[in-house]
Amino acid sequence: MATTDIVQRVKTLLYGSGIGEKPVLILGAADASESLAGTPIITFDIADGTQVAAGDVLSVVGAATAADAHMFYVTGVSTNTITAYEGYLGSPFTAANDLDSAVFELGHTKSEHFIYQAIETIFTTMLFPDIHKYATYSITPDLSDYQVEVAAVVESIESAWQNIGGQKVQIPFELQKHVHTTVSSTGSLAQLFAIDGSSVFVTTREKYLEADTLSEALTQCIATGAAALVLGATRAHTDMEAASKDSQFRGQRNPADQLWRDFVTIRSSIIEDLASQVDWFEIRRG
Repeated sequence: MATTDIVQRVKTLLYGSGIGEKPVLILGAADASESLAGTPIITFDIADGTQVAAGDVLSVVGAATAADAHMFYVTGVSTNTITAYEGYLGSPFTAANDLDSAVFELGHTKSEHFIYQAIETIFTTMLFPDIHKYATYSITPDLSDYQVEVAAVVESIESAWQNIGGQKVQIPFELQKHVHTTVSSTGSLAQLFAIDGSSVFVTTREKYLEADTLSEALTQCIATGAAALVLGATRAHTDMEAASKDSQFRGQRNPADQLWRDFVTIRSSIIEDLASQVDWFEIRRG
């Protein structure tokens, strides 16, 4: 699922019953005639200028990427032409034709720019190492020094095998990260102590990236965590005990708390599923 789809999943959570109402949508002009009157001041056209007034906040709906998730503070309106402060609350600056036929959310500061940032935070700080993906590689070993460059996305090696005479044999391995580029162009260098020159089959652990295909469970996990962050949740919420059904505290929780607890619950379930996939532990009975 693409990041844009996760953004829409987050917005579904944010606009859900008991969390917040959907903002008013404003239609932009087919040709917005963007004019950068002197960054960060911009003028552009919308379909009906009577819907907007000075002091309103407009944010773009349906942005393809974080670089297109614009947000504007309106400083003036002349017929259908808006004068605004762009880059409001840290959103990107506008390029030519970015706002043609755009749809804007009115008065909603939980913009897509914020949502993209929250999704990035979940990917980079709240998944790995507990939630990770397994990947497999077939690598030709170097028998002179046993050193082989591996992809930068490889965070750890779980196992390395060779097929020797039809028998699968596990071989020793090491992984060095953040080595100088003169040693490894990727910054990652593995030592695979191969028995012979045949292929080494390696299983690795890697971080999930926004470009990856995600399961439904992981998509919902990331979207729920991002929605909680947008509403103001902090990582400290992970230490909160789940309240009982009849607890007074449960009734006093705000939406950010509720969403964060949901995120932690889904995340824990995914972690348990991953743990059950580890099969290289062996129990010997005497």
